[in-house]
Amino acid sequence: MRQLIIILVTATILLGWGKTGHRVIGKIAEENLTPEAQAKITELFGHSDLARIGNWADEIKSDPKWDHSHDWHYCTIIEGQDYAGPETGGRAVQKVTEFSNLLRKGTLGEKDQKDVLRFIVHIVGDLHQPLHVGNGTDRGGNDVKVTWFREETNLHRVWDSQMVDHMQYSYTEFAQQIQLGMSDEDKAALLDPTLLSFVNASRATHPQVYDIDDGKLSWPYIYKNRELMEDRLLNGGFHLAAILNDIYK
Repeated sequence: MRQLIIILVTATILLGWGKTGHRVIGKIAEENLTPEAQAKITELFGHSDLARIGNWADEIKSDPKWDHSHDWHYCTIIEGQDYAGPETGGRAVQKVTEFSNLLRKGTLGEKDQKDVLRFIVHIVGDLHQPLHVGNGTDRGGNDVKVTWFREETNLHRVWDSQMVDHMQYSYTEFAQQIQLGMSDEDKAALLDPTLLSFVNASRATHPQVYDIDDGKLSWPYIYKNRELMEDRLLNGGFHLAAILNDIYK
């Protein structure tokens, strides 16, 4: 029974990119902060290492006082429709907007500033994981049962962590690898703080993400989706930097 409880709890908190993915996004974002944003974040935390704070919002899910935050990690766009707000499911877009405005106002105490910033770092990362912009039918791919190299799992977990971890990079190696060859012009072009632009981009990946044939996923699925996975992580880092740079002008 104890083992079953541990398994159920673990399954419940398998959300976001997984620790490595969020650290990759945080690392890329940190490297592209303006001096003003870097200074503000360092003033709060004593450092500007966003990789260190990117997983906090998942880690606190086991604390009952944060139960109300569970739907802050995703949003839903119904098939054939535009984003219609949190009424369709998930408050991620709403919360990034709300928290960004709170930081701009500068009226929060230190602890609340830290919590709000931690959530922004995490949620922006989540919104770049294709299945955190759900279709409203399968709990973001959690109900899509597949195997991953013969291990039973689901499509959401494959995208959260299993594909990323299969690369066997440290988060610093991963962040460096997917930025290779980028010019300053390339980086500047990705520094876009427009929230719905990258939410819609994540939703647009679904035809490829859900192309799973018989559900027995292994190397062919990686070959087909590695570039997309890296693109989502890369864009997550730059979009996060753009949002923070915009907040701390």
